[in-house]
Parts: sequence; C-alpha cells; structure tokens
Amino acid sequence: MAFISFVCPVYNKARYLPGVIDALALQARQHRRQFIFIDDGSSDESLEIVRSLTGDWPDCIIRQQENQGPSGATNAGIALAEGDYIKLLGSDDILAPFATDLLLAAAEQTGAVAVFSRQDYYRTGAAMVFADVDPPAPRLMKDALASTIALGISGTSQTLFLAQAVREAGGCDPRVFAEDYSLALRLARFGSFADLDLVTAYGPADEDGRIMVGRKHQVFHDYNLALALFCQDHPELAPAYPRLALRRAAGRAEKWAQREGTGASFLPFWLLRMASYLPGLDHGPLIFSTLSAFEGGRWSRQYPIIRPGRARQADD
Repeated sequence: MAFISFVCPVYNKARYLPGVIDALALQARQHRRQFIFIDDGSSDESLEIVRSLTGDWPDCIIRQQENQGPSGATNAGIALAEGDYIKLLGSDDILAPFATDLLLAAAEQTGAVAVFSRQDYYRTGAAMVFADVDPPAPRLMKDALASTIALGISGTSQTLFLAQAVREAGGCDPRVFAEDYSLALRLARFGSFADLDLVTAYGPADEDGRIMVGRKHQVFHDYNLALALFCQDHPELAPAYPRLALRRAAGRAEKWAQREGTGASFLPFWLLRMASYLPGLDHGPLIFSTLSAFEGGRWSRQYPIIRPGRARQADD
C-alpha cells in the first residue's frame, strides 16, 4: 500500500471545485491518502466550498494564506505532505478515476522520480464519462534534464512525484510565478522521468483566466526564467545543458517576437540562438536576455507579466 499526498492549491475556483473534489474522492482508494488544500488568498467562496465538501474526510488539511501565486501555494502544500508520493492537482482540473493508480503503477514499474502523462479539456457543465482503459507501457527518460529542457516537460494534475525527490529538490522555484516547469527542472537532477501516453486529467476549456489559455506570454516568460535561474543555481552542470537551454529559450523568444509582433525585433533572439552553437561561451547567463521578448507588446500591455510578491492577476 502506497501513501499518497494530494496537494491542491486553490485560488478563486469556486465554480469548479465541486466537480474537482468529487473526482478527487475517487482517487487511489486502495491506498493511504492525505489531502492538502492551500487557499491562496481567494476572494470568492472557494475556501468555504472546500471546507464543506471535505469536512468528513480523514487526514485532510486545509490552510489559508495571503496570496503567493502558484509556486508559493504549491510549496506550502509540499511542506505539509507526509506521503511517499505527491500528487499535485489544479483546483479546476478533473482527474480520471484511474489517474493516480496508473501513475503510481508507472512510478513503481520504472523507479522514476516523476511520471508525466497527458491532459485534455472539458466543457463546464458537460457530463464526463470515463471508459476502461488499457494503459500503455510507460517510457523511461534516462536523461531527464535534457528531455525537460528540450521538450519543455511540465504539468501538475497529470503528474505524480516521488516525495523524497521533491523535498531534496526544494520544491518549486519561488522566484518564478508559474510552478510546474521549475519543479520539473529541479527534479530532473535526482533521477529519471517516465512518460505515460494517456490522458489522466482534464482542465476547463472555457476558462480564459487559465495561464495556458489566456496568457501564453506568461508561460513562455516563466519557462525561460526558470531555465535561466536553474543554470545560474547550478554552475556545475555539464556545458551541454546550458547550451541546450539557451537554444530552446532563444528559439522560444525568437518565434514569439516574429509571431506576436511584440515590438521587439526577433534578430537579437536569433543571434542568441546562434550563440548556443558556439563552444567556450558561458551560455547560462545569456538566457536572461530572452525575457524581454515576452515583456512588451499587446499581450503584456493587456496582461502584465506577474512576478512573485505581487498580487496575483490571473487564475492558475
């Protein structure tokens, strides 16, 4: 029997929480479970809904804090987790009934410190029907760090993490607003990852406030910031990793500047991408120069880049 800590940061998701909590109650019922909800300064009825719907749940912790953003709220939940595994859950995401069981089986089969699967979307109010599945064999990523940098591996509700590795990694980077990519980078230093090619979680398709839906410039900014800070924190990395990180970050910035017309020329980012092919450079610090691509233009005027320590302006 495994011991799984479910960590659910909550911020202004009152209309989604009944469905989220109903699905959560069905997870891993043959295993020992701990439930942790961190209300990150919600201004709606989220906290009251969580309390009313989980009042009779054993081993359920509910905490309220001033708004710290997704990274701060996730770290607060991680600090309370006592299980062998940590299962993160977005407070508007619906887990398939088999989600945690299959992720756990993949973790035990491969010995990976993290298992990533797929996420799809649902229409609010639509009935969700889950068929029995024949899960594919998990694929092991032996060089987890190279895969995370190259593929942008991240995610919350479709993942399962070995708790000890999360603790050793230090959780999410509190200097980055979005939580998931910095956590994946940090975990990649502590073991292999496994990929399960199966949808295990569903997010609301009609939620414009979701970071990935309405504020992609925030996502790409935070991907690049997480890479820059990770390379800065780990000067001992083999040179191939910062070079790859610069190549991906500069390419991301170059494409954004070209596609979105941010007012920034794509040429500086193209030059940075070319620099990633040159040996002998200190590539990591150059990643910080890619952030300007996402800090100007129409998207950032409408939705300014959110940084930890500021009041949250978006739902996660």
